[in-house]
Amino acid sequence: MTDAMRTILSGVEFFSELDNDEMCKVADLAVTRRVPKDSTIFHAGDEADAVYVVAKGKVKIVVASSDGKEFILTVLGAGQVFGEMAMLESAPRSAAVVTVTATELLVISRRDFHHLLNTSTGISRKLLTVLSRRLRRANSKMESLAYMDVAGRLARFLLDLAADHGQKVGNGWVVVRRPTHADIAHSIGTSRETVSRLINEFEEGFGLTNKGKFTYIKESLLR
Repeated sequence: MTDAMRTILSGVEFFSELDNDEMCKVADLAVTRRVPKDSTIFHAGDEADAVYVVAKGKVKIVVASSDGKEFILTVLGAGQVFGEMAMLESAPRSAAVVTVTATELLVISRRDFHHLLNTSTGISRKLLTVLSRRLRRANSKMESLAYMDVAGRLARFLLDLAADHGQKVGNGWVVVRRPTHADIAHSIGTSRETVSRLINEFEEGFGLTNKGKFTYIKESLLR
């Protein structure tokens, strides 16, 4: 196992508590795949033949409504895992995954993944933790869509984005690379124009600052 692979895997929540022998087993099974920006990794309905770890870059989990509109469930970055739910239940993919940026993935085949689950209690425990956390986040998102107005949904989206992907920059601020306003609109069920207007309003009274493609949010708002 190379130092680079060890660094990637040790930063993955899914594998972070594995001992060195288990980490080596994972590394031996993982294949690196580089994918350009705006590429579809798999579609909804595809066979679940692998689980993926984001080593570099970002991907979005996307579903389509009955009228063909795109809805972004979440955006995942380095150190996060996707594709494992369908792997567990042998079901087709329930959503599509599209790269937001040029992305490097670690790919583990379905057969090898099942072998890991059967032989490593550490991996099995971590998987349960990840699935539980995702379920809570999904429930939280559904609740916000059902009961919050658009401004509340946008605030919740930005806070979750900063909590999941933000980096502390000192002086009580966290910075995060912001998705396009169109992608945000698809995530919270509104229009791009509304997102643009509300972000400008938030900058005046909510405690955030926009600089180019980055948003700075007060760390105190994440607590």
